[in-house]
Amino acid sequence: PKADQAFILLAEKKKTQGPLAYWGRIEVPVPDYKLENNKPFLLPRLPAIYDSENIEATAYALMVYVQRQELQTDAIVKWLNTQRLHDGGWASTQDTVVAMRALIEYTIKSRIRDVTNLTISIEAVALPGKITPFHVNTRNLATQQKVKIPNAYGTVKVEAKGAGYAILQLKVQYGVDINEFVTQPPVKAFDLKAQAFFGGRNASIITYESCQSWTYLDESEQSGMAVLEVKLPTGYFVHQPRLDKYVLSGQVPNLKRARYLPDKVVLYFDYLDQYPTCVNFTVERFFPVANMTRYLPVKVYDYYAPERFNETILDAFTLYRLDICQVCGSYQCPYCPIFAGSRVSST
Repeated sequence: PKADQAFILLAEKKKTQGPLAYWGRIEVPVPDYKLENNKPFLLPRLPAIYDSENIEATAYALMVYVQRQELQTDAIVKWLNTQRLHDGGWASTQDTVVAMRALIEYTIKSRIRDVTNLTISIEAVALPGKITPFHVNTRNLATQQKVKIPNAYGTVKVEAKGAGYAILQLKVQYGVDINEFVTQPPVKAFDLKAQAFFGGRNASIITYESCQSWTYLDESEQSGMAVLEVKLPTGYFVHQPRLDKYVLSGQVPNLKRARYLPDKVVLYFDYLDQYPTCVNFTVERFFPVANMTRYLPVKVYDYYAPERFNETILDAFTLYRLDICQVCGSYQCPYCPIFAGSRVSST
């Protein structure tokens, strides 16, 4: 009947790439590999143009396939798992909720958890002579197991034995100090211009100013809910009530919320359009810290489609060049003769 006809239409929209199946507007690049010594090595997954939309649509399709007890569910599950981020979620909050629900329904109906009994061995070049075993079974399915590889070089070899499903992910973090090396978005969706102005004694006060606008007008006249994240230098602080007052003042009409987090300020906009929306706020040094990084990232993105983003790096050379004596700036500073010395005058 109508349900079967609808399912036929859904199945016709499915895209397949090797052992993977998904739903999306356009083809999504498969996880890339490179060959070294005739061995395939998986490369990092870069953002695609419709990440969050593809994930949510595929998750809903998986729920339909599971409900109908269709046989082609494994390929859909594999594709969803290739789209995961390192923290266990997907591109956005919304698609993460739907994807988690779909995978839970899949595991319940397929009864894979009842037979799961796996032994996984992790061997890293950076940890010579050490093989880390993981055991995944019905007693610890919900337990996340980790191994730290302190020196990020070489390769990681993974060997699994047994029955069942398990997800293994490798998280690598590194810093960049040139804008050209920052990960680029699949499409240019936002324009972002950010500045930092340093004032007070020894740059103890920083005023940030950031102007952002929506540029992907071929898709829509404005973005969805947009988020601006501004990284703060270590030791700098802004009181939350000051941010709340700024939001309530209405100086920026579409600014609806601002939050101070331990290392950044996050501002939420109802939307951004083609005209620049500018914000500014001031932070102050709360703890004296020296030898700080010279580079501070600023990022704007669509909350429901984070693959729509723009990121830039602010050059905080003014802070970078300060030594501990300049930051402390007091006669109480140890090993700082310029401040510890005193003058004796006589008449």
